[in-house]
Amino acid sequence: MKEAASEKDHEVQTMNWPHIRRLSIVMRALEDATIEIEGAFETSGQRTRLLTTLVDDIGDAVKPIIVGKMEQIRSEIEDLKSYYDLESITVSSRHHISTKLAILAIDLTECLSQYLRSYGEVPEAERALLDERISRLEALVNDIDRLLGSDQ
Repeated sequence: MKEAASEKDHEVQTMNWPHIRRLSIVMRALEDATIEIEGAFETSGQRTRLLTTLVDDIGDAVKPIIVGKMEQIRSEIEDLKSYYDLESITVSSRHHISTKLAILAIDLTECLSQYLRSYGEVPEAERALLDERISRLEALVNDIDRLLGSDQ
Protein backbone atom coordinates (compact mmCIF):
# COMPACT_ATOMS: atom_id res chain seq x y z
CA MET A 1 0.00 0.00 0.00
CA LYS A 2 1.31 3.43 -0.95
CA GLU A 3 0.90 6.40 1.36
CA ALA A 4 0.43 9.98 0.25
CA ALA A 5 3.37 12.30 0.87
CA SER A 6 2.85 14.82 3.67
CA GLU A 7 1.96 18.47 3.07
CA LYS A 8 1.78 21.36 5.56
CA ASP A 9 -1.46 21.63 7.51
CA HIS A 10 -2.79 18.41 6.03
CA GLU A 11 -3.13 15.11 7.75
CA VAL A 12 -1.63 12.35 5.66
CA GLN A 13 -4.32 10.06 4.30
CA THR A 14 -3.60 6.56 3.15
CA MET A 15 -4.73 5.76 -0.38
CA ASN A 16 -4.44 2.26 -1.72
CA TRP A 17 -2.44 1.31 -4.81
CA PRO A 18 -5.49 1.17 -7.15
CA HIS A 19 -6.33 4.76 -6.14
CA ILE A 20 -2.80 5.92 -6.87
CA ARG A 21 -2.63 3.96 -10.13
CA ARG A 22 -5.93 5.41 -11.39
CA LEU A 23 -4.85 8.90 -10.41
CA SER A 24 -1.55 8.40 -12.27
CA ILE A 25 -3.32 7.17 -15.41
CA VAL A 26 -5.74 10.11 -15.49
CA MET A 27 -2.98 12.66 -14.78
CA ARG A 28 -0.88 11.16 -17.59
CA ALA A 29 -3.86 11.41 -19.99
CA LEU A 30 -4.51 14.99 -18.88
CA GLU A 31 -0.85 15.87 -19.41
CA ASP A 32 -0.95 14.34 -22.91
CA ALA A 33 -4.11 16.32 -23.69
CA THR A 34 -2.51 19.61 -22.65
CA ILE A 35 0.40 18.95 -24.99
CA GLU A 36 -1.96 18.08 -27.85
CA ILE A 37 -4.14 21.14 -27.23
CA GLU A 38 -1.17 23.49 -27.17
CA GLY A 39 0.16 21.78 -30.31
CA ALA A 40 -3.08 22.64 -32.10
CA PHE A 41 -2.11 26.32 -31.82
CA GLU A 42 1.22 25.76 -33.54
CA THR A 43 0.64 25.58 -37.27
CA SER A 44 4.05 26.45 -38.71
CA GLY A 45 6.15 23.49 -39.76
CA GLN A 46 3.43 20.91 -39.19
CA ARG A 47 2.51 18.28 -41.71
CA THR A 48 -0.68 18.90 -43.59
CA ARG A 49 -3.33 16.32 -42.82
CA LEU A 50 -4.87 14.56 -45.79
CA LEU A 51 -8.12 13.41 -44.22
CA THR A 52 -8.74 16.03 -41.53
CA THR A 53 -8.80 19.77 -41.89
CA LEU A 54 -8.28 21.63 -38.66
CA VAL A 55 -9.94 25.02 -38.81
CA ASP A 56 -8.17 27.73 -36.85
CA ASP A 57 -11.39 29.03 -35.30
CA ILE A 58 -10.01 29.94 -31.89
CA GLY A 59 -9.54 33.66 -31.52
CA ASP A 60 -5.99 34.94 -31.11
CA ALA A 61 -7.02 36.75 -27.92
CA VAL A 62 -8.23 33.48 -26.35
CA LYS A 63 -5.20 31.33 -27.24
CA PRO A 64 -2.81 32.81 -24.64
CA ILE A 65 -5.52 32.44 -21.99
CA ILE A 66 -5.97 28.78 -22.90
CA VAL A 67 -2.19 28.25 -22.87
CA GLY A 68 -2.12 29.85 -19.41
CA LYS A 69 -4.83 27.45 -18.23
CA MET A 70 -2.82 24.54 -19.67
CA GLU A 71 0.17 25.73 -17.62
CA GLN A 72 -2.05 25.85 -14.53
CA ILE A 73 -3.23 22.32 -15.25
CA ARG A 74 0.39 21.15 -15.56
CA SER A 75 1.20 22.89 -12.28
CA GLU A 76 -1.70 21.08 -10.58
CA ILE A 77 -0.51 17.77 -12.06
CA GLU A 78 2.98 18.48 -10.73
CA ASP A 79 1.52 19.21 -7.27
CA LEU A 80 -0.51 15.99 -7.32
CA LYS A 81 2.54 14.06 -8.48
CA SER A 82 4.56 15.42 -5.60
CA TYR A 83 1.85 15.14 -2.94
CA TYR A 84 0.81 11.58 -3.79
CA ASP A 85 4.29 10.52 -4.89
CA LEU A 86 3.00 9.54 -8.33
CA GLU A 87 5.65 7.70 -10.29
CA SER A 88 6.94 8.91 -13.62
CA ILE A 89 7.10 6.16 -16.17
CA THR A 90 9.72 5.64 -18.80
CA VAL A 91 8.31 4.59 -22.13
CA SER A 92 10.43 3.17 -24.90
CA SER A 93 9.85 5.05 -28.15
CA ARG A 94 10.34 1.75 -29.95
CA HIS A 95 7.68 0.03 -27.85
CA HIS A 96 5.28 3.00 -28.06
CA ILE A 97 5.53 3.23 -31.86
CA SER A 98 5.45 -0.54 -32.30
CA THR A 99 2.24 -0.75 -30.26
CA LYS A 100 0.61 1.95 -32.38
CA LEU A 101 1.74 0.17 -35.55
CA ALA A 102 0.34 -3.18 -34.35
CA ILE A 103 -3.05 -1.58 -33.72
CA LEU A 104 -2.95 0.11 -37.12
CA ALA A 105 -2.04 -3.18 -38.82
CA ILE A 106 -5.12 -4.79 -37.28
CA ASP A 107 -7.28 -1.84 -38.33
CA LEU A 108 -5.90 -2.06 -41.87
CA THR A 109 -6.61 -5.80 -42.03
CA GLU A 110 -10.19 -5.03 -41.07
CA CYS A 111 -10.39 -2.70 -44.10
CA LEU A 112 -9.88 -5.60 -46.52
CA SER A 113 -13.00 -6.32 -48.57
CA GLN A 114 -13.71 -9.63 -46.84
CA TYR A 115 -13.97 -7.84 -43.48
CA LEU A 116 -15.84 -4.82 -44.79
CA ARG A 117 -18.70 -7.15 -45.76
CA SER A 118 -20.07 -6.73 -42.26
CA TYR A 119 -20.90 -3.15 -43.35
CA GLY A 120 -22.44 -4.34 -46.62
CA GLU A 121 -21.09 -6.13 -49.65
CA VAL A 122 -18.11 -4.40 -51.31
CA PRO A 123 -18.74 -4.17 -55.07
CA GLU A 124 -16.79 -6.88 -56.87
CA ALA A 125 -15.14 -4.33 -59.17
CA GLU A 126 -13.63 -2.58 -56.12
CA ARG A 127 -12.46 -5.60 -54.12
CA ALA A 128 -9.13 -6.33 -55.83
CA LEU A 129 -8.06 -2.68 -56.04
CA LEU A 130 -9.06 -1.97 -52.43
CA ASP A 131 -7.37 -5.12 -51.13
CA GLU A 132 -4.19 -4.32 -53.09
CA ARG A 133 -3.99 -0.79 -51.71
CA ILE A 134 -4.78 -1.82 -48.15
CA SER A 135 -2.23 -4.65 -48.40
CA ARG A 136 0.43 -2.15 -49.53
CA LEU A 137 -0.34 0.09 -46.56
CA GLU A 138 -0.26 -2.86 -44.20
CA ALA A 139 3.10 -3.98 -45.65
CA LEU A 140 4.54 -0.49 -45.12
CA VAL A 141 3.32 -0.42 -41.52
CA ASN A 142 4.82 -3.88 -40.94
CA ASP A 143 8.11 -2.79 -42.59
CA ILE A 144 8.39 0.10 -40.15
CA ASP A 145 7.65 -2.23 -37.25
CA ARG A 146 10.35 -4.66 -38.44
CA LEU A 147 12.84 -1.78 -38.74
CA LEU A 148 12.09 -0.83 -35.15
CA GLY A 149 12.76 -4.41 -34.09
CA SER A 150 16.00 -4.70 -36.06
CA ASP A 151 17.39 -1.42 -34.67
CA GLN A 152 18.01 -2.86 -31.20
